[in-house]
Amino acid sequence: MSENTAYDVDAPEGAKSPGAQYMTRKDVKWILGATALILVGLIPVYISMRDKAFATTCKKNLSEIGKALQLYADQHDDRFPPVYEVGEKGEPAIGPAGYPYTWISDIQPLMSVRASFVCPSADPSEYAYSASPTGGDPIASTYGMYTAYSSSPTKEVENADNIVLVAETANAGSLGSYDPLPFSSKQDGFIIGWDNSNQAPDEATSAMTRLAFKNTAKENFTQADGRHGFIAHAISVNRGLLYLKSEDIQTEYDRTKYSLAGKWREPLLNKGRSTN
Repeated sequence: MSENTAYDVDAPEGAKSPGAQYMTRKDVKWILGATALILVGLIPVYISMRDKAFATTCKKNLSEIGKALQLYADQHDDRFPPVYEVGEKGEPAIGPAGYPYTWISDIQPLMSVRASFVCPSADPSEYAYSASPTGGDPIASTYGMYTAYSSSPTKEVENADNIVLVAETANAGSLGSYDPLPFSSKQDGFIIGWDNSNQAPDEATSAMTRLAFKNTAKENFTQADGRHGFIAHAISVNRGLLYLKSEDIQTEYDRTKYSLAGKWREPLLNKGRSTN
């Protein structure tokens, strides 16, 4: 008989030998309960880590989009792409699969294979779709280009580090986002427009449309939920990273420049307007 299982002649009557110990059902329940509590406590940690990872991926997507836009400009007389190809009646030209040809269609061949036009934090209902330049499946996107810079020279802007070029958008008013002028047959999340026009702003313009902020449809532009907490990501005309708050949906008109002010200033020379 081995040393571990030898009978102890001095042990009290009825005492268990060391090798006879076992877990009771009560022990198992206690361990399972403690494990469950630990796992529940880790859920907020997991969600926080996941959200940070998604935000990082989104920023990388925008960085690669900025690089692709620059490559496009290098190949096209130093101009940004058109926000969409124009059809016979001024509406977006539609491809064979029923989706519009957009700036995304133009720069998709120039995008890094490591990047995407979709933020991983976005809900599928927010996706807009653009025609593929090769005739394949449509390209899903959750980013829109500011309409004012359609086909604009890349350097034709004041304070280009702070003016939005591309930002996170939501398609067709999804999740209660602000979209008072639906556009292009329910596919409109590929552009950022204005509350009173899809062509150009004026003194009556008071807000931007399709930015990725939930529950702003009733013009609730204060502390609305963005795609990443209270913010949405954007890149500037100089392709630097910007952080938008829901208050940035609102606009102000600068009468001295005949343009919107701040983050939404237009390329004045491209519009043929005087800055005097």
